[in-house]
Formats: sequence, structure tokens, C-alpha cells
Amino acid sequence: MAGLFDIRKVVVGPEKLTATIAVSADAPLMTYENLESTSLVYYLAPGIVDQKCLGDAGETFKDCMGATELPHLLEHLTIEIMNESGLAGRIVSGRTRCVNEDERLFEVELSCPDDVLTVGALSSAVFMMEWAYLRRDQPAPDFKGTVAALAHLVESLGGGSASDDAEDHQDAQADPGVTDQL
Repeated sequence: MAGLFDIRKVVVGPEKLTATIAVSADAPLMTYENLESTSLVYYLAPGIVDQKCLGDAGETFKDCMGATELPHLLEHLTIEIMNESGLAGRIVSGRTRCVNEDERLFEVELSCPDDVLTVGALSSAVFMMEWAYLRRDQPAPDFKGTVAALAHLVESLGGGSASDDAEDHQDAQADPGVTDQL
């Protein structure tokens, strides 16, 4: 298996990023098909369970994390990376929907307060999930280090400043992201 996901298309607009993603035919499609790997994603970023998740089993992602599609888990992991950067603003949201069930093709929409931040968070989330589902024999990704490096990259490109957004980050911690609302 080459990878967990095949990112086929990314469209970055002024307010959202839309990624068309196929789940590899060799990979599980649902989180319950490999709960050990799903748990590893949780251990990397435990804050994902507290994110709001509308339209699923309950009010938070915790209510559906054990029985959802891998691209939906990818959405929430990406949002957690963005939230933890302190550069995403008050609320980061997303939505995942199946586009073609036979092709295992999904569309993941994400808030896009900064294109480098959103693309970097999505790329980092793919890497982390590929580790959890395909490469557990390798060292675990450094979640906090990845978030810090991404925030530094965004700041160095003039995309924001952690000190300027500190108040928004504190608010985001109190309300750790709304998903499935784009």
C-alpha cells in the first residue's frame, strides 16, 4: 500500500479549502475497522474528541470517532492542528461528505483563515494518520513540534502572529472548534 489517502484535488478559496480525497482500496474505510490505529490518532491529539460535530451520533466528535469514515477523522485531526497553532482564529470548522462510495472518494471542506496554515495542517494530518494506520513501526510523529513548526512557518510568511492571535486562541480552547458547518 503506497498511502492511506490519495489527495486528488485541492481548491483553496477565500474562506474554505476543499480537498477531494480517495481512501486507498487496501486501507480500512471506517475507524472501527482498526480501532488500535484510531486510538493512536487520539493519543497524538486527544483534543479532537472535544470538538463539536454536528449531524452525527452526538454533539462532539467523541460520540462518533469509533464509527466514522477515515476522511472524517482526517478532518478533525486537521482542525485540531489548526486550533493548536493559535493562528486559526476563534472557530475552525469543517465538513466531510462521501462523493462516490464505490471509489471511496470524499470531499473534505475546512475553514481557511490562512492558506499555508490550512494546507500545512491537512498535510500534517495525512502524515500522522499514515503513521497510525500504516507505519506504527516507525517513531510517532511529534504533534506539538509539528504544530509549532507550522505556526512558525505561517508567521515567517506574514500569515499571522501567535501574540496577535493569543486572545482568539484562548477563546478557541474554550470552544475547541465547530465542525461539519461549512
